Amino acid sequence: MGIGLCNMALLLNAQGIIDADVYKELPTIAQRMSKSLQDNLQRYETYFATVGGALNLKKCFYYLVDFASKGTEWQYKQNTEINTPQVTITPTTINNDGTPQPLAWMEANDAQRTLGSYIAPDGSGTKQLDILSGMVTAWQKALSNITTGNLSAKWLSYQHVFSRKIMYPLIGHSFSADDLHVIQQPTDRELLHILGLKEHFPRAVLHAPTLLGGMGCPTFHAQHVADKIVLFVHHMRENESIAEVLRASMSMTQLECGVTTPFFSLPAETWHDLVTKTWITHIWNECEPRGIEILFSDTIWTPEAQRQHDYPLMELAENLYGNCIHLYNINQCRLALQVTFLSDIVSVDGRRILQAYYTGKGHKFAGRQTRLNWPPIGTLPSSHWNLWREFLERLCGTSLRLPQPLGGWYQDGEMLTQLCVYIHERRLIMLRDKEWYEYRPATPTSRTRFLDDPIPFADSHLLQEAYRICVHSYLYPYNKSWDISNGRMKMSHGA
Repeated sequence: MGIGLCNMALLLNAQGIIDADVYKELPTIAQRMSKSLQDNLQRYETYFATVGGALNLKKCFYYLVDFASKGTEWQYKQNTEINTPQVTITPTTINNDGTPQPLAWMEANDAQRTLGSYIAPDGSGTKQLDILSGMVTAWQKALSNITTGNLSAKWLSYQHVFSRKIMYPLIGHSFSADDLHVIQQPTDRELLHILGLKEHFPRAVLHAPTLLGGMGCPTFHAQHVADKIVLFVHHMRENESIAEVLRASMSMTQLECGVTTPFFSLPAETWHDLVTKTWITHIWNECEPRGIEILFSDTIWTPEAQRQHDYPLMELAENLYGNCIHLYNINQCRLALQVTFLSDIVSVDGRRILQAYYTGKGHKFAGRQTRLNWPPIGTLPSSHWNLWREFLERLCGTSLRLPQPLGGWYQDGEMLTQLCVYIHERRLIMLRDKEWYEYRPATPTSRTRFLDDPIPFADSHLLQEAYRICVHSYLYPYNKSWDISNGRMKMSHGA
């Protein structure tokens, strides 16, 4: 959750707050975050009062950002939907009789001025565009006060004052050419007057560089994208804390794409609609169609195949469906299941797709768990899952057997989906919540069915001799037991 405070942006460690003993009695994360913000701001106010200062509450505001599933998408919650009291500050007085003052609690779509730019947590740029439109109007009035023949002064006002005022706040936004048309159109009209040209002069010539025979007056959108590219490359080269934040954002975008190719090298027309819109994906969406490619060193994370003959599911989906709504819907199912490669949904012998993933039940019913933090996905309609099953059947047929079985595991491969179920003789061993448990056979002679009545497993040394296995089904509620398949593979890497 992000909190804006005066001219500071405070990012509280959500996980640390959630786990802190002092806040554990509060039932929701939002309440814990609000209470932590309350305590920290009161502490700051006390510090300021000690040195003779005070918080200016008129300049203080904060956001509590939370999400609610609306069909297949997540939307920002209204403040009334977040069940937590408003944060207050009690001014420090000599007699300790200060009255609590409420702090402005902003909605996620309410942009506030921070360092000269109006930015809302949900990315809305409406208020910023309104401010920029006001700047254009003010500039037009200023031009009318300059002598008509003094074109040199008007040009200097555009080049050194007005254009810089417009471009400064744009660096934190992600505007398209259509978004900026509301300020570009009146600016072009004034520019043509300054240059002594008619209003119907071709805009392409006005904005083209002089090297190509143009007038050398770039559009706000072109400057906006260029400034973002320069800033992005600068921070990535500096390799400081901001670069780490950028890499984290890029890693999440790469995970949402679900392919091994760096997303900056993917066609934005096909893949951009599949991912969450961010400051970085805007650069990608603007650069790729124009032939601008940004290349990175190997420090940028991309998923890698874990086994021989293994492929990303989204790469296979693109080959089958191309650029259409089906690709988006299949990706939503993949994200809900938290899988990336064929090996994530295939039995350990590499021959067939597991029913748990075919039916959309996921890791819990397959005895597996993911090692990554995935973006949240709402409840998907049955039409999405019907398409998911159709996709898998087109890959493998109704038998769900792979035409080419997966081969051995790569020794140094990064295993995104962890296999949590092993068998040693007739002992079923499973990893749950970072702890190992053992399950007893359902009957004295059973080798494939085990009761869901775990007991702690202490013989960890036996895992080196155990086999990885697949859970075929979890029989519940009729008889709580695990049904495992015959597909098995030794714990060590190999075919």
